Amino acid sequence: MISLGRLISATPIPVIGKIKFHQTSVGQILDMGEATYWSLIKVWDLKRIDMIPQETPESKMLTDFQAWCALITNIPDFRKRVIASVHCFLHTKIEFLPISNTIMIGENDSLILLDEAFYYSMQEICQSISQLGAEEKEEQFQEHDNMTEMEKRLIAKMKANAEKIERIKNGDKGVEDRLVKQVISLVAIGNHTFEQVCNMTIIQMISLLKKHVEIQQYELYTSLSPYMDSKKSQGVKHWLDT
Repeated sequence: MISLGRLISATPIPVIGKIKFHQTSVGQILDMGEATYWSLIKVWDLKRIDMIPQETPESKMLTDFQAWCALITNIPDFRKRVIASVHCFLHTKIEFLPISNTIMIGENDSLILLDEAFYYSMQEICQSISQLGAEEKEEQFQEHDNMTEMEKRLIAKMKANAEKIERIKNGDKGVEDRLVKQVISLVAIGNHTFEQVCNMTIIQMISLLKKHVEIQQYELYTSLSPYMDSKKSQGVKHWLDT
């Protein structure tokens, strides 16, 4: 996996040879649509069951890369998305050579064969981007049997407020303008202008939103913790340690 630090830097990520992956800005994602953006990421990160819903003796002979290439050959819409993904993230050309049944990426001195090494390199980058924020979160506010009723009410209040803060980061899932709401939230709470946020990569924006949530949760806990029994309650990590 590509490290968070490498992704936050927003500098082009080497794929193979002279081909580099360029992260898209939030403004560009807003222009193309968030669903389109993630679909262009997803073409390099398909699970085998997505490519071959029902395995046959013949399909079991195929590697994941060969199954992916078969999708390009057999599904025109998928081929179009691969082409769009190359243009969007690699800023170069893609050419299909039917006689040799190969795919070439790049042009002039950057021209390279799209082989298994190239495919898995792109898969690693796109997996790292798509899985950002998918890690499991620790339960910050835990109840215990020996808590008093007052402490339980305070914990419930902490959880309710934490959920509100979390919605600032995630927006309303399943709606088309989720990214718009995230941008507005970061401008409202993070001392950033709309122009600054739109010039960020989505990785940078989500990382800032996450850290804001952690800071708010820590401050919420410390503001209410004096009313709790320190011997029974369990503190939260400082936001610099998360």
